[in-house]
Amino acid sequence: MKILLVEDNQNKVTQLKSFIESEFPEIKLVICGSYHSGLKEIILNNDYKLILLDISMPTYDIKPGEMGGDPIPLAGKLILKEMFLRDIDTKVLVVTMYENFVDGTRLDELHKQFKNEFSSNYMGFVYFSPADISWKENLKSKMKELL
Repeated sequence: MKILLVEDNQNKVTQLKSFIESEFPEIKLVICGSYHSGLKEIILNNDYKLILLDISMPTYDIKPGEMGGDPIPLAGKLILKEMFLRDIDTKVLVVTMYENFVDGTRLDELHKQFKNEFSSNYMGFVYFSPADISWKENLKSKMKELL
C-alpha cells in the first residue's frame, strides 16, 4: 500500500517518515516537497491509498542553493481543488504546523471550507507540533480509520 506525503519542511518530513515506518511498516511512503511535484505525482500516479498534505509550501522542490520558487501560503488548497476538478478521489489528511496562515486564514476556517468544498477527498487535519507528540496519536487514529 502506498501513501503520498507532500511536505517541504525537512524536520517534519523526518518525523512523519519515522513515525509511519514504525507504526505502519507495510506502507510505502513517497515524498514530494512542493506544490508542483506533489500535484504532478497525484495526477500521474493515481494508486495512492492516502495523501498527507501540507498547506503552505513552495512552488518547486527546494534544492541545495535554491529557494524552491515562490512560497504559496495555501498550496494544499490548490492541490485539493485540482484533485476535485480532475475527479481524483484519493483521501487526503492535512498535516500542518500552523493554526493561522499568512493571508489571515485560520485552520478551523479551512477545515470547514475543505469539508464543504472537497468532501470526497478531505478527511480532516492533524495539527503537527514538534514540541508536543500528541500529533502522533491523532495521526495514527485517523490513518487507521482510513486505511
